[in-house]
Amino acid sequence: MIERRLSVPTAGVAPARARLVARARGFSLIIAMLMLAVIGLASAAIMRNATSADQVANNNRLQTQASQYAQLALRFCESQLALPASSRRVALQPAATPPAWTVQADWTARGVAHTLAPAEIGSTVHPRVPPQCLVEAAAMPNVYTVTARGFSADYKADPGTGATRNGSAVWLQATIYADAEGSLPSEVPAAPPTEATAGALTVRQRVWQQLLTPPF
Repeated sequence: MIERRLSVPTAGVAPARARLVARARGFSLIIAMLMLAVIGLASAAIMRNATSADQVANNNRLQTQASQYAQLALRFCESQLALPASSRRVALQPAATPPAWTVQADWTARGVAHTLAPAEIGSTVHPRVPPQCLVEAAAMPNVYTVTARGFSADYKADPGTGATRNGSAVWLQATIYADAEGSLPSEVPAAPPTEATAGALTVRQRVWQQLLTPPF
């Protein structure tokens, strides 16, 4: 019995297979590089969002800090109206045009605004820039304007204009109707009382607001 074997030509098969393998490897390399690029872009976007979120949270924290100190100063100056003139730590300013709270010089170290001392803040943690407040009489009898501002820990002001250069400064203002205890409408003075004549006052009405456009 004669066994016959068919011979299949193998010349050229190995090079063709090698070329297919090389093409497959090249395609995989391109896919891997594209995936790395996508992963890198996604990581950069996530890091940017995380950084932006941290910045927003920090800004909110500083704004809240400034607002709390402004409220503290506002309440402190309001409480001074309930004291006799001789016991007040904050001088009551007479009505003026323009109002004292709009004058930048009144908020400097030599101005009439009161800067709260550590003992007046009443906390073991004291702000780097202490809050300020100012009390002045309005043109109407028995009406007073209390203005306060608080600062964040990173607050910096322009030395020339007093405008906020860095950080946060929150301005609050209260309009108060107050009179002497037991006074009658017929006893209302024709002119606002001065620091020398004003005694202890009783607050009858109070309206406050945040000044979104400070004078400087």
